[in-house]
Amino acid sequence: MMNGEDIDNKEIIDNTMEYKPLGTMDAINSESIDDTVIRGNVGKSVSGAAHEKPKRKIITRSGILRVLGVLAAFMAFIAIALSPVFVLKHVNVHGNTYLSDEEIIRISGVNLGENLFQLATDEIMQAMGKDIRIDQAIVRRNFPNSLDIQVVERIPLAIIKCDYGYLEVGRGGIVLDAHRNLSQIPVPIVSGVEVSDLFVGDTAENQQLSQVLDFLDKLNRDTATSIAEINISDPNNVMVYMNHSVQLKMGALDSLQNKLEITESVNREVKQAKHPIDYVDARFDGSYSIKLKE
Repeated sequence: MMNGEDIDNKEIIDNTMEYKPLGTMDAINSESIDDTVIRGNVGKSVSGAAHEKPKRKIITRSGILRVLGVLAAFMAFIAIALSPVFVLKHVNVHGNTYLSDEEIIRISGVNLGENLFQLATDEIMQAMGKDIRIDQAIVRRNFPNSLDIQVVERIPLAIIKCDYGYLEVGRGGIVLDAHRNLSQIPVPIVSGVEVSDLFVGDTAENQQLSQVLDFLDKLNRDTATSIAEINISDPNNVMVYMNHSVQLKMGALDSLQNKLEITESVNREVKQAKHPIDYVDARFDGSYSIKLKE
């Protein structure tokens, strides 16, 4: 027979057994549980990503039409570019004074009948720039069948005699061209000086010639082209011969730079003179005298 105290203890024991906490050996580490859950989720996520099928790109009807439109436009451009309408028929040359149109075209390497779209204008300009006589060249297509060439020439200032003919020389004494015979170029001949072993692109290094070239370079164009010859055989008695058979006595070669205005003034008087002029004496700086023919 149990007393009340025993009954109470029994209930406590039963309750304790029913709600007995897990022992140390039976316990599951909470960290292991968390780790298992995390690894399980990650594994599932990676596995799912590996087996997920890539999305297919859908080509729409409008996309196909755009591609076909681009191809059609490209084919149309090719057909137009190769059309006989764009065959080169005319080459227009501008800015040349000393070089002929035919010579400019020859230097460019362009041939009539070529397709205008197939002409590389940059390459044409580079080819023309290699010619010492051309300072600058600009080439443009002029649709439908023309090509425009604009040039800036290196201006020849004088012609001098050499061992095999005649040379055109420009600023700085650069040889711009060579001729076997005296050519009809509207620049004066400088006599009294002769060079040898010079060719196109070389520089004539002669002090007296350099003084004459500097003088001619500073004259206005009208006066420079009115001079037929400058004789410097005697550096102290330079003679200038005008196109109208007028002799201009210039004095010392070193004084030429001081007589630019006198030379231009004499040129105007020679053109306006009503009576033939025999010679003009400009040996003294600042003044000159005119001797008329009898």
